[in-house]
Amino acid sequence: MRAIAKKPTPCILLPTDFQQPARRAFTYALKLATVLKFRLEIVHVIKTVSESAQVSPDNRSLNPLKTSALLELGRIARAAKEAGIHAQPSLLFGSPEDCILESAIRLRAGLIVMGTHGRTGWDRMRLGSTAQAVVREALCPVLTLQEVVARDSFRHHAKVMLERLLVATDFSACADGVIRYVTKLAGKLGAQVCVVHASDEGEAKSLAQRKLDRMIRELERNGIQAESVCVAGDPVRVILEQAALWQADVIAVGTQGRTGLSRLVLGSVAEAVLGRAGCPVLIAGAAGRAVEDRRLDSRGSE
Repeated sequence: MRAIAKKPTPCILLPTDFQQPARRAFTYALKLATVLKFRLEIVHVIKTVSESAQVSPDNRSLNPLKTSALLELGRIARAAKEAGIHAQPSLLFGSPEDCILESAIRLRAGLIVMGTHGRTGWDRMRLGSTAQAVVREALCPVLTLQEVVARDSFRHHAKVMLERLLVATDFSACADGVIRYVTKLAGKLGAQVCVVHASDEGEAKSLAQRKLDRMIRELERNGIQAESVCVAGDPVRVILEQAALWQADVIAVGTQGRTGLSRLVLGSVAEAVLGRAGCPVLIAGAAGRAVEDRRLDSRGSE
């Protein structure tokens, strides 16, 4: 009789530059790996590609960076294993965004959790470069954790808080995919959900509210405590204000929309939310949601 091959455990990919936002991302990755029963893949990239030159990974000048990075990766992996999470560290060389995206595909990552300062760097995870490229192209959702400014923090940023998930919708197919993903995630976390819609001036608010009510009923049928908010105004302002008022632990938005709130092309709404939010932001692209829907379903059936 032929032995049935066991499916590999899905993983959370944790890119790290060892800075404070990445350390914060590690605590969230541990929590999610525990809840979702995922393994943890920890990646650090030594940047060897620039506009002017490319440095060989064998270049002796990189030896101090290699030694320091391997020590840090080992420390993080040990901390994960002490928390009961299977963790595998990797040291890579090249373009950070390319290495992260290629690792996510090779490892079949179900989620990427990464820190970002939201202003400058890979080096400091500048939006517009590494984080933006990963969010835009990843075939799985990406949870970003910003460098928290005290006045912007909705709740205690030193703690892992995943109890209140705010999801933005414009009722497009893209946004519906985010709702489905958040529904599955909230069910596993035992979290509450708030669905927010930023209406246009010409939109019938009563129609929007009926759509929101249907979403809430569906969430409640899945055993999730949920509520909705429909407010006219600029999508970025509405999302951030409602997240602060509701004290959201995570803001979830989708990309590749077309109208209204769904104009979440990075460089406008999504990037503005990523750069200004006082809590972690979960970005789910159209390609990644279908992939991760299947992975979450498969884990739930075990």
